[in-house]
Amino acid sequence: MSKYRLDPLEELRLEKRHFREERKIASQRLSYQLQYLNDNWGSMLTKGVASSIKSKFSETMDNMSSVSSTSVTPFITKARNPWLHNTVTQIVLSNLPLIGSAAWNLAKPALIAFGAKKMTSILFGRRGRRKK
Repeated sequence: MSKYRLDPLEELRLEKRHFREERKIASQRLSYQLQYLNDNWGSMLTKGVASSIKSKFSETMDNMSSVSSTSVTPFITKARNPWLHNTVTQIVLSNLPLIGSAAWNLAKPALIAFGAKKMTSILFGRRGRRKK
């Protein structure tokens, strides 16, 4: 028995049909993924910001609690300044870069989320809600 062989033109047609089917499936998959993003972008952004804040906070607390040679040692006190008699003020001022960096790492995701929320409210507004 001999096997049926396709001629080159039929092979190209079969391959073309196969690629059209693959493209159709990929298009449907992409449409589904875009619809999912459109429906859930707010919760995804909130979860991302919350996890980022949580990880930065725990990282900052770990850096403050653990003492190692590679990490920045918190609360380094400098020589006493005669104009600053308050010990707390001295500690805060001597560690201002560390405190500022930690505060910025904690506040940055919240500010980005706030900005994104404001931009979407400015762009899309309250079209559906009308006062009667």
